[in-house]
Amino acid sequence: MKQGVGVLLLVVLIPITCWFHLNTSSTVKEALPPLPKKEVAKLSTLEFKSLLADYYLVKVAQIYGGKTIPTPAQVEWMTKAIALSLELDPYYLEPYYFAANILPWKGKVDRSISLLKKGLKYRKGDWRIPFYLGFLLFYFKKEPVEGAKYLAMATNTPEAPSYLPLLVSRLYSEKGRFSAAIIYLQGLYKSLQDPKLKEAIKKRLQALTIMETLEKLAREYKERYGLFPRTLKDLVKVGLLPRVPRDPYGGRFYFKKDGTVWTTSRLREVSRK
Repeated sequence: MKQGVGVLLLVVLIPITCWFHLNTSSTVKEALPPLPKKEVAKLSTLEFKSLLADYYLVKVAQIYGGKTIPTPAQVEWMTKAIALSLELDPYYLEPYYFAANILPWKGKVDRSISLLKKGLKYRKGDWRIPFYLGFLLFYFKKEPVEGAKYLAMATNTPEAPSYLPLLVSRLYSEKGRFSAAIIYLQGLYKSLQDPKLKEAIKKRLQALTIMETLEKLAREYKERYGLFPRTLKDLVKVGLLPRVPRDPYGGRFYFKKDGTVWTTSRLREVSRK
């Protein structure tokens, strides 16, 4: 019986998993697959738990990497799928990466922190888990003292890269709204091996760097003229900006009334329909 179930999983799930890997850029049109309770998933997959964990994680990658912005229902499904992947294989690094670097930007900060704290138990010695945690607490939760505890843990890990202590010190020295995220992503970029993930981080870095520059120029504009610019073209007209920059995600940067910058893409690839 046990062997038969294993063969069934290998015959059915491996082709599905490979198909999703080949189509991660396609638009998600089909209904989201049901998520079983963790007890059922563990019992039904026997020693092939990691295979099912990979299946759900690939589905998460398909949704996140699609041509349209994930809906709230899809974000909720991704959150539960990442959690289920970690229930099936708590030693699997990739779900922790997704938990740390996708969920917080989708409003799931607390869930992300909860999943990463679980990772401290199963991935002891991995500097990335406490590093992710420290950044989330520092940047999203505005808890620098608690965040410092995990950042110190990451820095003191034997396998931590040599640049990490400097990165952490820079994180605490910066005061800009986007600076902490930029510094964190720079460290994350260096630590990644997967070229697709590195490209995704590079794009977010490009966008945040542009936004940080625009906010600095908006403050300079206000010092000169007594009010914030209404549009990016105002900066071009007075020579503070050579041209209106392009959003790497395909959206349009704009100023809010308080001089802060945002983009119509919300830092996600806009639909190319």
